[in-house]
Amino acid sequence: MDKQLEYYVKAKKAGKKTISYSQLNMYYSCPKNWQLQYKQKIKKWEPTIFGVFGTAIHECIQEFLTTMYNSTAKAAEALPLAAMLKTQMYDLYKKEMAKKDEHFSTPDDLKSIYYEGVDILDYLVKNRSKYFTKKNTELVGIEMPIFIESEANSNVLIFGFLDVVLKEGDRIKILDLKTSTWGWSKAEKKRNGDQLRLYKKYFAKQYDVKESDIDVEYLIVKRKLYENMDFPQKRFQVYKPAAGKPSINKLEKKVSGFINSVYNMDGTFKDGGEFPATPGLKNINCKWCPFVKNYELCPKESRKHQ
Repeated sequence: MDKQLEYYVKAKKAGKKTISYSQLNMYYSCPKNWQLQYKQKIKKWEPTIFGVFGTAIHECIQEFLTTMYNSTAKAAEALPLAAMLKTQMYDLYKKEMAKKDEHFSTPDDLKSIYYEGVDILDYLVKNRSKYFTKKNTELVGIEMPIFIESEANSNVLIFGFLDVVLKEGDRIKILDLKTSTWGWSKAEKKRNGDQLRLYKKYFAKQYDVKESDIDVEYLIVKRKLYENMDFPQKRFQVYKPAAGKPSINKLEKKVSGFINSVYNMDGTFKDGGEFPATPGLKNINCKWCPFVKNYELCPKESRKHQ
């Protein structure tokens, strides 16, 4: 987070606006949510135990991979991962709780999700070679930054951090870690592909790598497994979204469309604009929305159902 803040401050000092994938995704999912949080700057963040867990398990897996590639697989497998996870979760929970001076989870829920994390890390150690190899592979970076002008507007920067970047032979692999309860459905895969397409396009631009030499992959970490199944289940789900030229071009049209709709060329927000409240299929966009019960800012009657 400190690194993100450093880059953000740098952009602000230069008079630039920054946009991330999460901002882009919010705009296309529900323009009203984007308008309230980014244009009107009504920021509302409610911490959750799932957010704490996601950050903590990310950091443990990243430390495992850093040790593996910079030292040895044996050294990585000897790391006290369960203890590291507990420390990370405790520190992150304490930090988030301090912001509002109140608990946002129960001891039982914390204990339960912690042990799910321990099972995930045990699976990583036992099955490491199925997902990660040192043969002809090197670690390029962890949390590598993208911080570069968009193609639509030089005063709007694309901003993000890549979880894991590997060099496999002559190719670059961008790996994004995601946490999920049961894994991603087909609908979730379709909904989430653009993040890595965005990273591929702008990583290539910033680091002077051919787009055609970059592969992208999600490693989806499942907290839960189904009981009484007749076949062994995997804690990791691998998803490689389409990221060829047609998909990248389609993504760039979305990025440019967003930027041209809300920003002037000097990076300031345009006046006016239409920002409809869009609940989405089965109200999915409202599920985690901080304004779901704020009928003054987002009236029920204005929410357009699909």
